[in-house]
Amino acid sequence: MSIFARAWQRVADYFVPRHLADKKDKNNRARMFLISHTLGPVMGNSVPIALFAVDPTPGYEVVVLALSISLFWAFPFLLKAGLGYNKLVLLSVINLNFAILWACYHYGGVASPTLTWVLIIPILSLFYVGGERRLQPWLLAVTSAMFVLFFAAWTWFRPPPNDIPETAMLALGAVSTIATLCYVATMAVYYARVFDSGVDLENEVKRRRAMADELRRAVAQAHRTGSAKSEFLARMSHEIRTPLNAIIGYGQILQEEAEELEDKMLAEDVARILDAAHYLVRLINMVLDLSKIEAGRMKFDQKPHKVTTLIETALKQREASIAEHGSSLKLHIHTDRKAVEIDEHRFLQVADSILENAIMHSDAGEITVTVRTETQAEGPEMLRVAIADSGKGIPPDVIDTLFQTFKTGENAADGRYGGTGLNLTVCYQLCRAMGGTIEVRSEPGQGAVFTIVLPVTPPMPIDDAGVAGSGELNAA
Repeated sequence: MSIFARAWQRVADYFVPRHLADKKDKNNRARMFLISHTLGPVMGNSVPIALFAVDPTPGYEVVVLALSISLFWAFPFLLKAGLGYNKLVLLSVINLNFAILWACYHYGGVASPTLTWVLIIPILSLFYVGGERRLQPWLLAVTSAMFVLFFAAWTWFRPPPNDIPETAMLALGAVSTIATLCYVATMAVYYARVFDSGVDLENEVKRRRAMADELRRAVAQAHRTGSAKSEFLARMSHEIRTPLNAIIGYGQILQEEAEELEDKMLAEDVARILDAAHYLVRLINMVLDLSKIEAGRMKFDQKPHKVTTLIETALKQREASIAEHGSSLKLHIHTDRKAVEIDEHRFLQVADSILENAIMHSDAGEITVTVRTETQAEGPEMLRVAIADSGKGIPPDVIDTLFQTFKTGENAADGRYGGTGLNLTVCYQLCRAMGGTIEVRSEPGQGAVFTIVLPVTPPMPIDDAGVAGSGELNAA
């Protein structure tokens, strides 16, 4: 049975036009139409075959009946050819009325053994049109007109009596009734399947609605949690910064005293204290930045800046560190663009972190900074600042998790006092929030290249009234 169902499914897929297949209700009606016009003639032709068997002198009326029933096989091809579905339904109902009333006219009138097929007419009309009310009056009018013609012909032009024996008429009635029942059962089975699929679809819609409601509740809960986290971080950062400021202040006083006393050991110890305190301040700032980005509250001050000035400022911040590690620096600028519209503070933050990372992993090596602008096929012009080092490189499995928060391990993201990798994560998220990204290319033993990619002219922010503004840009 399943093999037959799959075979008929392929037939239906072939004959149903695309404009009907794309809409579920029309597709179901078209498939019902195809079932009626592919399997129906097989069952319907059982009546003319039985007439040939029981009628001692079969005439043209049996041939006409067989041809009118076989004509239904042409309708799927007409549907495939693009003839309007409503027109085909009207033609089909006319042909169905003709075949049934023709058989009744020639074989017993209202007492005909083929009269049971009259029940098929309203059933098929309902299946064909479904809830489309515009066609229902036309089908009713056609059926009524055909019955009027039948009774008029029966009243005024009685057909000649046939010589089929009474027992043969009973047998014909049995064949006709069985064929009718099989036909109705076939249509009912398909209609039941359509109904079941509708119930399944309704249950699926209810399930998805419940999932959507649950998702909305989860999003609302996440939003509340995020707000609470942001508030907690803001309060805690303030509480932590207060003692840190005191540590830094007293450390600077001790540092001055150590220099005056020329106590190198004390100066080194105080330098370590100040270094750790400044690192903690940076770490707090990074956590707060990450929290703002995740909450969509980060603001960017986009202003025009000279490309050369931006790069030189970023490199000047790390001149001492580069010299301390015994590394050399090369700068290549390959762009004719004089200025870019960018948040200088955030760009320098990102560039400084990438440079620091390169310096830490290329002692006595070479650091190359290459600046260029690039116009994408579909998108804005982008500023690309590539910072390459000659260090040991990054393994491929580490690159995949390089910008994920709180990933630990011996990789290029390791911080000076631990392996949180938070610095690169914040830089990556900052670039994403400004409409860009950070690209990484590396091979073990051959160094790494971190490329900062940012739009030359950032997208205009949209305020609550839907009007494009300027100046500050909120991170979404």
